[in-house]
Amino acid sequence: MYKSRSADYYRTYIGFPESYIVSGFLSCGTWDEETYLKTFLLMLDKLNLKYDISRPKGFWNKIIEIKINNKIIWFTMLYGGATLSEYTHIACLFGSQKNIHIGSCGGLFPEMNSSDLLIPTWSYGDDSVTRTYSRNVQDNRHYPDKTLTEKIKSKIDPKCKVWQGPIITCQAMLGETEEDIQNWSKEGYFGVEMETATVFSVSNHYNVPSASLMYVSDNLIKGQTVGDESYEKDRVFREESKIEMFRVTTEAILND
Repeated sequence: MYKSRSADYYRTYIGFPESYIVSGFLSCGTWDEETYLKTFLLMLDKLNLKYDISRPKGFWNKIIEIKINNKIIWFTMLYGGATLSEYTHIACLFGSQKNIHIGSCGGLFPEMNSSDLLIPTWSYGDDSVTRTYSRNVQDNRHYPDKTLTEKIKSKIDPKCKVWQGPIITCQAMLGETEEDIQNWSKEGYFGVEMETATVFSVSNHYNVPSASLMYVSDNLIKGQTVGDESYEKDRVFREESKIEMFRVTTEAILND
């Protein structure tokens, strides 16, 4: 039913003018909205960009509308994929030219370290969102746009350790077992997180280029979990990686 609704329908419903266009969509997988928003706005200031920000009302108030020159960028911070799938859907309808997802992941590749950056080559996703938007995908692999991915990779500071490989999107973090972690690692996955397959799947449905960049947080394959001693020791390095992640993707989404 709702799939048949047009962009004009949603513009009217949300309260946007008929000419409203979204230039790009940047999503961040996190529960810590205050910290990540502060980092993002700091990055815009460091790039010497003049911007105005606002939020739509109601259900859409998790979207931060950023106006820079003649462009409107949507930025949202969400934990998991349900609402994210709808925001990505609407961003695509409203003309987004690039959809980029950022955040953190649990490390699954033995050679990686906490705070390393990871660029997904594809994400495994098998849930109601990916099954709905990627009905013809039989292997549950959801791919980013190669050109946009390479553009992001080229912008990363050479001093940073960067990996590329497949990841798995699992929206049930507390249900993950030690056996899951070991099996995913043996199957060749580099990381596990909660949103990337959602962004790739919806974006691919609308033929909108998408990509993802994340940093390794809890290095699960090495037994590191949130809150333990080694995790706390790596906090400063993770913050540096987070800032670099924001810089790279902000430039990629703003530049033609």
